Formats: sequence, structure tokens, C-alpha cells
Amino acid sequence: MSNKTKAPRGVLAKSMGFSLALALLFTLVANLLPQVEGEAPVEQKVDLGALTVESYAALGETLFSGKGTCALCHNDLGRAPDILAINMVEVANQHMQDERYKGSATDAESYLHESMVDPGIYVVKGFGKKGSNDTISPMPAVDKPPIELSEIEINAIIAFLQAKDGHDVTVTLPTEAPAMETASPEAAGPAGTIEEVVAKYGCQACHKILGSGGDLGPDLDQMVARFTREEIRQGIITPDVVIAEGFPPGVMPQDFAEQMMVKELDILVDYLVDSKKSIAASLPDTHATDGDDGGDSSSAKAVIGQFGCQACHIIWGSGGKIGPGLDDVGARLDAGQVRQSIVDPNAVIAKGFPSGVMPPNFSEQMSDAQLDALVTFLMERK
Repeated sequence: MSNKTKAPRGVLAKSMGFSLALALLFTLVANLLPQVEGEAPVEQKVDLGALTVESYAALGETLFSGKGTCALCHNDLGRAPDILAINMVEVANQHMQDERYKGSATDAESYLHESMVDPGIYVVKGFGKKGSNDTISPMPAVDKPPIELSEIEINAIIAFLQAKDGHDVTVTLPTEAPAMETASPEAAGPAGTIEEVVAKYGCQACHKILGSGGDLGPDLDQMVARFTREEIRQGIITPDVVIAEGFPPGVMPQDFAEQMMVKELDILVDYLVDSKKSIAASLPDTHATDGDDGGDSSSAKAVIGQFGCQACHIIWGSGGKIGPGLDDVGARLDAGQVRQSIVDPNAVIAKGFPSGVMPPNFSEQMSDAQLDALVTFLMERK
């Protein structure tokens, strides 16, 4: 009897000990993990009275990689000249002698300033917007939205670019800072609107969103139509998992999961998901298939909206140009060819368009009714 009563007590003690150790382990791990929902960082105030050439250049280096978003493109990935790897003072002097230079700078300092506030004055060969023959720069003006650097911040970056290669810093140290007021703790809290999120994280420096922005990355007001909510979220926090056609990996910051608060990420994802719904809602009702009651998921309008066809194809006179236009597809292909182009898009590639762009799994994602509705609709486009 004594043996039988002691054994359960031993097991109970061991179980309690194990549970306690496990709880402590979970607590330790939880404290080690980054807390995305934490307090927002407050901008550090710059003491202009104690500012030196060295500290001013150091501020410029921080702005170059941070608020200025310069490092997003000016790196070794080939999207723009690798500024950190070249002597910018010497390059500036060379560019001013180029016959293509249209500015009025007289020295490296004024050229660097000019190149940031009016990038189109001189476009480095091979780095202009596609199709512009290097006459239009893809770089946004840094003193305007969404980046909006102050004059003091612009000069700090110039100081950094001069100092990094051993040149004298010629910019004048600031003595007054009305444009560099420190944000109050209240103002430094999480962004509460989509406009605030986009501005805080500089989305428009590379993407078109909210109707404006750059074209260094995909147009988010259109591309989102192709992706699910989870794919949109993944594209923000792990951007290199799926790369949009025509855009290189490694450009978008990899640490938005650490920078963004959960609420901010949700605001951005919600906006992009709503944009996807808006694209579908904006499609003309007159082009739905016969018998459409406005809510039938197998109607052509619903299918085109759900699967984001206009992100790559022109339909009803608008859309992307990644794939061939579909407003006259019924005059070019028969019903079998149209169906094949949807379910097996790489079987026949339209002339002038790359392979591997269109998702190959629409036959798995679409119901038979949706596929039939889309084919019927496209055959009427002549």
C-alpha cells in the first residue's frame, strides 16, 4: 500500500516541476521575441549648438539609409548608381561637364543638391525610366512628398557624401532648425490612417499608391488585384518570397515586420484589400454575362475583378500592359484557344510578351461556371 501511495506523489511532483520549467521557458522566449506592438520610437533631437562637421555628416549617413530612402535604390543591385561605392564629388564634377547636363550647378555641392531636388536635370546613362532614352529620372524629388527632406537634412546628406570619400565638407553648418523640430511623443505614436502609414514608411517613393508615387516598384493600386489578403501581407513583411515580374529582388526593405506596429500593418493591408474590391466594383455592369444579378460570382465582371485580369490586360479600355489587350481577343482567337490561354497560359505565348508571367493555376482556382463565363465574355470582345 505504501509503495502504491508514494508513486503517484512522485509523478505529481515531476509533472508540476516540468510544467513550471515549461512556463519559465515560454516566458523567456516571449521576452526575447521582438514586440511589434511596442511603443513607437521618438525622433532624436539634434543639438545644433553642439553640431560639428563630423556629427552633421553622421546625421546625413543616417538620413541616407533611413528617412531619405536613398539606400533603397542606390546600392549594388543595379537599380541606380551605387553611391556608396563611387566618389560622388569626382562623379559630380564629371557629370557637370557632360553635354547632356541641363543644370546650373558650379561645384560638387550645388550639383549634389540639384540632383536631389530636381533629379531630371541629369540622368545617368542606363538609369532613366524605361522607354525614356535616359531623359526622365525615376527618382522622386526628395524635398517633396512622400520623402520631404528639409534643407538641413538635404545638406546633411551632402556632407555625408563629401566626407565619406575624404573630401572637405563645404556645406554650412545650420544654426537654426525650424524645419527639424522634434516630434512630440504624442505625434510619434502609431500611424492611424492609410495616408499616415504610406507617408511614415515612404511607400510612394517606389510604388504608386493612393493615386500617386514612383514606379521603381509595382503599382499597388493595380497589382493588388492579383493577390489574396495573406499574399498581400506576405509581400510587405517578406517581400522577396514572391517577386513581381520585371522587378529585381532585394530592393524593398526586409524589416517592415519589425518597424511596423500591428495596427499599421493592418491599415495598409486593409487598404490594399479594399483597393482590390474597388477595382472589381468599378467594372462596368453592362459587360456582365447574360443573367447576371449583380452578385453572381460566375459573372464575367465578378471573375475579372476577383482574379485581377486588369492588372495585366486592357479590358474595357483600361488596365495593365504586361499581357496582351483583351478588348479584341474574340477576333483573334477561337473559344478553344481562349480557354487554353487561361488554363494553360504558357502553351502559346503572344508575340512580344514574356512567358511565365500569367499564373498557371487558374484552372484550379476558378470554378467551371467562372471559366465558362469568362470565355463567353472574351469571345464577344471583337
